[in-house]
Amino acid sequence: MAFDFEKLKGILVCPRSRRELILEQDALVSTSPEARLKFPIVDGIPRLLVDEAEQLSMESWSEVMRRAGRDALTGKVIG
Repeated sequence: MAFDFEKLKGILVCPRSRRELILEQDALVSTSPEARLKFPIVDGIPRLLVDEAEQLSMESWSEVMRRAGRDALTGKVIG
């Protein structure tokens, strides 16, 4: 069974910041500008382990937020 982000997005949160996660290709990215963590999705299963997450640079994280229609500094929904 494939990972269905739309069904779970209301309950999945970043384990470090407790902020919302967004889907970015084959990973979930924290909307927290302090954490900036990217969690891989392996074989359809999100690996929400802080020790296995990649911390994005502010520039990379901001670009992900822009593509998701979010503020590039805060990660919050625009509008």
